[in-house]
Amino acid sequence: MQQKIHVLILSVIGFLAVTTIATIVFNGGEYYTIPIQDRPFHPQHDSLKPTGLFGHGFGIVGTILILSGVTLYSSRKRLRVFSGLGNIRYILHIHMLLCLFGPALVLFHTTFKFGGLVAVSFWSMAAVVASGVIGRYLYVQIPKEISGNSLSIVELQKEYTALGEAIKIGLARDGSILEKIDAIARPPDSPGSMGLLDVLRFFVVSDLTRRTKQRLLFQRLRNRTEDPAAIKRLQHLASRRIVMGRRIAFLEQIQQLFHYWHVIHLPFSIVMVVILSIHVGVAIVFGYRWIW
Repeated sequence: MQQKIHVLILSVIGFLAVTTIATIVFNGGEYYTIPIQDRPFHPQHDSLKPTGLFGHGFGIVGTILILSGVTLYSSRKRLRVFSGLGNIRYILHIHMLLCLFGPALVLFHTTFKFGGLVAVSFWSMAAVVASGVIGRYLYVQIPKEISGNSLSIVELQKEYTALGEAIKIGLARDGSILEKIDAIARPPDSPGSMGLLDVLRFFVVSDLTRRTKQRLLFQRLRNRTEDPAAIKRLQHLASRRIVMGRRIAFLEQIQQLFHYWHVIHLPFSIVMVVILSIHVGVAIVFGYRWIW
């Protein structure tokens, strides 16, 4: 039930994000692409400029979305009173979507023109978004239970062995194929001798190439069996085995990278929120109002 609600919320936010941004681009694309010095003469300038009806609205709604995403995830993660709010992974997904949708609206609020204190806030926001994408990638590399808690190395090894046995049965105990499957996940050097950036690069390259390597490997099996369903199941098991083996080998390094990511992501988030608050406060003091 909780998963269905989660999917529904993500679908609604995603639909609103895509349709809103598509509508803005469709209706105001010409205004945002003409030279800055020509914009005051454009018929949509009064409504799309940062202080205009729509331009100002983009900034306000975008800010609300960002603060909502940050507050929701931070509260669920750090405050005991919100521990029952829902699965932390589901909250993270909502946090990410809100913190992608919000900055996109803020970008249109600026009309792609940055300067002064606002520029610092914008580039801090851009750094938060970029580091958030990287953090999400690192987060999924750490195997977890359904509850969101990290699995122990013993639990990982047990699942890894079970996958190997299932693959052997499907291959009529042809161990040579299993060895080639494991070789796809094997790094060129010993995991302990690789630096953190080398580890990250290996993961990215592996994700980009492993499907092709798997497809070529299983092409041989298609010629030896007439059961495509069995081959498809073996490919699924092999994919899980490859990912699991890679995560076991680099579990410590990935956890370390995730720790360093927190050190980078949090300060940028704080700078963004502080400067954003200053920007909003100054706008209110100088009398910039929206529809009220």
